[in-house]
Amino acid sequence: MINIVFKCNDKEFKVNGNEGETLLECALRNNVPLIGGCGGAGICGSCNVEIDPLYISKIPEPEGNEQDVIEYLPMYKPTTRLACQVVITKEMDGMTVNIN
Repeated sequence: MINIVFKCNDKEFKVNGNEGETLLECALRNNVPLIGGCGGAGICGSCNVEIDPLYISKIPEPEGNEQDVIEYLPMYKPTTRLACQVVITKEMDGMTVNIN
């Protein structure tokens, strides 16, 4: 199990992620309030999150649709990602994810 902390407003959700699932799948499985409006297709931007800057280099760069979507988000930062496109790996153990 990979330990991940989702932060939403003033609440923290400490969950166990499975290697190979997306952050969105992990959040939904653990009842974390994260919306996935397009069902994980990476085209709506509703599951945008902020990745802990200490971990962003451990995640592959966004590609294709994800890059196009996140660049147009009003709260875009270099650490912004779509939770439906980030696949959990063991290198993410201890990571904090802020839900926008």
